[in-house]
Amino acid sequence: MAIDIAQAIHQLPLAVFLRTNALAYPLVESLHLVSIALLFGSIVLVDLRILGLTRNLSLRQLARHVLPWTLLAFLCAAATGSLLFVAHAADLIGNRVFIAKIGLLSLAGTNAVMFHTGPYVNVASWDVGQRAPPSARVMAIASIAIWVGVIFCGRWIAYA
Repeated sequence: MAIDIAQAIHQLPLAVFLRTNALAYPLVESLHLVSIALLFGSIVLVDLRILGLTRNLSLRQLARHVLPWTLLAFLCAAATGSLLFVAHAADLIGNRVFIAKIGLLSLAGTNAVMFHTGPYVNVASWDVGQRAPPSARVMAIASIAIWVGVIFCGRWIAYA
């Protein structure tokens, strides 16, 4: 069933265009990489602050400044990643590294939701000068590791 759907997506005019136009796919892929760089960069800044780097900087202020960029970068990465998938849906649907990337993306989202509904709810008590609670630090380490995994998988898809 999934293979049939992927094959149908693979044959869409947009997919054919992305595969056959000399500029389309490289442009989308480049935009995807820029989006991932901004996404990971903004996330790792917050995670490093949670881990204790520049404890004198307000996490709430940093988050207010950085998270809109994180959201924008995520939306761009999701849109361009979807286009990359459409172009090669039939190949990617059975690619174990692609499946691992999707799994890691889901795990990253779960980790972010757990952080924002868990330790971050009480951020006022550890915002400036205080050490983040152990649960927040574990989630920050997990976040960095998961996003590094997403990046590695994204790069390795072509070789799997």
